[in-house]
Amino acid sequence: MDSAQYRRALLNTGRIVLATRPDQLSAPTPCRDWDVRLLLNHIIGGNYTFAEVALGGRPDPTGTMDDHTVPDPGSNYIASADAVMAAWAQPGAMERRVHMPFGDIPASAAVSIHFLDIVVHGWDLARATGQDTTIEPDLAAEALDISHGLLSPELRETGVFGPEVPISADDPLHDRLVAFVGRRP
Repeated sequence: MDSAQYRRALLNTGRIVLATRPDQLSAPTPCRDWDVRLLLNHIIGGNYTFAEVALGGRPDPTGTMDDHTVPDPGSNYIASADAVMAAWAQPGAMERRVHMPFGDIPASAAVSIHFLDIVVHGWDLARATGQDTTIEPDLAAEALDISHGLLSPELRETGVFGPEVPISADDPLHDRLVAFVGRRP
C-alpha cells in the first residue's frame, strides 16, 4: 500500500464521519457491543494512537478511549487524521520498528493494520448511519489482501473479528472484504 492509498482511506472515512449526525450517536453498529459513539471514539482515537506509534511512543494497552465526539466528531476526526499523516511523514518513521500492545513490528506493518482498521470501520460507520457503504475497489482489494495475511483463526477466536461470512466470489470487492472480516454485507 502506498501513502496515497492510506491518505484516501483516511479521507473516505472522514467524509463518513463528517456526515454522521448527532442523533445517530446511540445507533447500533456492525461492531459487537459498540454504538456509533464508541465506534467514532475508536476511529478517532485510533488515528491518535497510530500517530503516537509513528513517533516512537507506546500506546495505552488498556484500550481506554476518550470521548472524541465532543464538541464535534468531524473536526476531531480531521485533526486526528492530520496528526497520523504528519507523524508517518516524519523522516525515518517508516524505517523503524514501532511499539504495539502485542509487540514491536515494522512501521509498514503498523500502517497496514491501521489502514485495514480505518477502511473496515469506515464501512461500519457508513452502515450504521445509513450512508453509502461502497469502498473504492483498490482500497477494498488492499484491505482484503492485508486481512488475508493478518486474520488467523486465533485472532478470530479473540472476538476482534467475527467468523468469515459466506459470500460469492462474484460479489463486489467491498462486500467480500467485510464478509471476510465477519460482517454481513
